[in-house]
Amino acid sequence: MSEKAWEQLRGWGRDPATVAVLTDIDGVLAPIVPTPDMSEVPEELRKLLRRLSEKYRVVSGISGRAAEDALRLLGLEEIVYCGNHGFEVLRPGGEVEIVPEAKPYKEKIEELEAKAREELEPLGAFVEEKGITASIHYRNVSPEISERCNDFIEREGERLGLRITAGRGVVEARPPIRADKGTATRKVVEEYEPQKALFMGDDTTDLDAFRELEKLREEGVLEEILRIGVESEEGPPEIVSEADLVVEGTDGVEEVLRALNGKG
Repeated sequence: MSEKAWEQLRGWGRDPATVAVLTDIDGVLAPIVPTPDMSEVPEELRKLLRRLSEKYRVVSGISGRAAEDALRLLGLEEIVYCGNHGFEVLRPGGEVEIVPEAKPYKEKIEELEAKAREELEPLGAFVEEKGITASIHYRNVSPEISERCNDFIEREGERLGLRITAGRGVVEARPPIRADKGTATRKVVEEYEPQKALFMGDDTTDLDAFRELEKLREEGVLEEILRIGVESEEGPPEIVSEADLVVEGTDGVEEVLRALNGKG
């Protein structure tokens, strides 16, 4: 399967105007670090993505980060950012657009963030301010504190009517409407109308994008898809089992980007 996927990648590189390149950022383009503010994208990956943006139908960073934060981290104004797990879109030269149905929940998200800062930051957790969603990171605390963070956010999220999800060392609160990396993937595909699309991801939230690509192919919206899993010790097993191609770390991601650039 993997050799077939590599051949597909190289083939797409010969006809890039029909292809959408969609990717998660943290854990894929930027190695996982204890807190989000420490993240960095290797310069070589940035250069390869910039080249892709010049010839592919669309390149999009689909991230759990706020869209403007994703832009700051990646530093590429030429691509489309879908931030906060699909609650935000930032197109080149434009302003951040928030899914209208989510806006009424902003105050509840802010209330949860304030309580989490008061209760959990003294224990070593890190509360990331993201606007329409909230992320509480506990990668650098003990298992007992991790469990306490999860319990606290689940309890407060339920009280406030928010949706709670967990990832690698993070628990997140969102408005209770469907917006995830799957809906973001569909939005980009339907707007830019590629014939083929790939998504690179490493975590549980990226599985929504994998599965949406499959639906888009079944519906005939896309002719070909590639789901590229970035394997790690902390990642869910489905990232490997549901992927068409599995690579390791940013070195593996670089190989993928080089193949798309006709250098693989």
